[in-house]
Amino acid sequence: MSAPVEEFNDENKVEMPTNNDGNTTTEGGDKKSMASDLWSLVKPYKHEILLNQIIEHEPGDERRAAIINVLRDMGVKVFIIEAKSIETTADILHHVHRVVDYVSRENQLFSAGYIDDDGNPADPLGFQRCLLYQDRAGRLFNLMMAKHAVGPASQYEGLMTSFSGVEAMCLITILCRSFACIEDQDNLDALAPARLSLILGLVFTEELSLAWLNAQMMVKSAPSVSAHTLTSYVGADLLRKAAIFLLATASAAQDDSTRGWITVSGIGLACCLALANLGSRAWHFMGWKPFPYAGPMHSVLAFMAAILTGLLFPYMGHRKVHVGGRPAMEHVISSAVIVGLIYVASDIDEVQRYLIVGSENCDQDYVNIAVGGWWTFTFVSSLFYATTIPYKPPNAPTEPEEEEPLLEQDHASPVGYKVPNVPDFEVDPTLAWSGTFQWCTISMQAFVGLVLAIVIGGGIVYLGIIDDDDEYLGNGDGAFLSYRDISADENDDLKMIWNEGTVNVLHVAC
Repeated sequence: MSAPVEEFNDENKVEMPTNNDGNTTTEGGDKKSMASDLWSLVKPYKHEILLNQIIEHEPGDERRAAIINVLRDMGVKVFIIEAKSIETTADILHHVHRVVDYVSRENQLFSAGYIDDDGNPADPLGFQRCLLYQDRAGRLFNLMMAKHAVGPASQYEGLMTSFSGVEAMCLITILCRSFACIEDQDNLDALAPARLSLILGLVFTEELSLAWLNAQMMVKSAPSVSAHTLTSYVGADLLRKAAIFLLATASAAQDDSTRGWITVSGIGLACCLALANLGSRAWHFMGWKPFPYAGPMHSVLAFMAAILTGLLFPYMGHRKVHVGGRPAMEHVISSAVIVGLIYVASDIDEVQRYLIVGSENCDQDYVNIAVGGWWTFTFVSSLFYATTIPYKPPNAPTEPEEEEPLLEQDHASPVGYKVPNVPDFEVDPTLAWSGTFQWCTISMQAFVGLVLAIVIGGGIVYLGIIDDDDEYLGNGDGAFLSYRDISADENDDLKMIWNEGTVNVLHVAC
């Protein structure tokens, strides 16, 4: 329980030491630091104010009104779903979808950016939001999604720090070596996709992961990971799995040309994923307004916008660039030089044999021209944009904000934030699904399932008994119980085999 707030007045003021001139002073500071210390004694944290309201009011409508008033007074937009209008979990999710749609449109239509006049990241809206659930007793809860319905929130937050922009740039430029084999059809089948699938899947996991989710969160400004998971039909990392799958299965292709084209397709998709991750971070760090379009195919267009941003400003997706000033310029220059040198080294045939097997036999002239032009353009564009970022000197004191945020960020909330000191109420979206064929009774569904089990299971077993499937499926293994007719000329050999006990059933045609 926090201590009550003290009023600073003449009765309880703190005596400050004075110097010979009668001015207040401190032993190791100045008047400003003493005033700041005194102000900290009387100014409570927002969490304390909220907690005091919860403690001082009895449960029920009085506490509910006090909590809501405190949140609104502190600039929080409150969404409340009341239990009296809820009958099923589907009703809760219906209202959650409405709130998510409203918050998403609010993010997209808001005119302010993410960077203030001093170049510091700022809240794009100027206020926070929370989603609460009120039960029939009048109690308030943070409405949260169940853990399995949140999506890869922890992975998303981890990749924000583990992602390497330099590694992503090096990966893109080196993978472009394989595109030279498109013009050289004779060497297109020489690419080794199996090795590439291992390199991309194990070494460059962070640079290719969650590209679709990053575009929706940073470019389209989805409220939270759980909100995206609730409204999206695309798996969080489906595109990376598709790229790895293409490369892994390309080696099994019988036709050389088909194997080469599948390999190039997988490499192209991997390059798009790395560019989308770079572009999403650049969009976020540069403080651009969210992608405004919310019509059909808006998620696809946001993903394409992330790829385009990665093509134009890839170095702006590096976190160190946004320090501004000379450090930002040095980081862009050093990163570009490293990428350029690694790409030049990859032009050596021996290096290509270890990285992009088969590309050493292809003419790299056109690829060198294209990559060289792109490297120069992105280098210059990033340098130009870095000059617009205000410098944040390292000797500037780091002080907490005068108005600390009240809400806590949590991707399990559909709006991205939850109220501290208020319990959580988890909603499981799977409980809202009532089935597709609601007109069927459970007995009818059980009967249909039984019939399907007999028909499909029997068909699979039947394929192993007959040999007619060899003509259509190309198994070539013959029937499980098949036999052949043999002539009397083979009787001597058959008698020997029979005596050895290696054949159980023989049909002799005399």
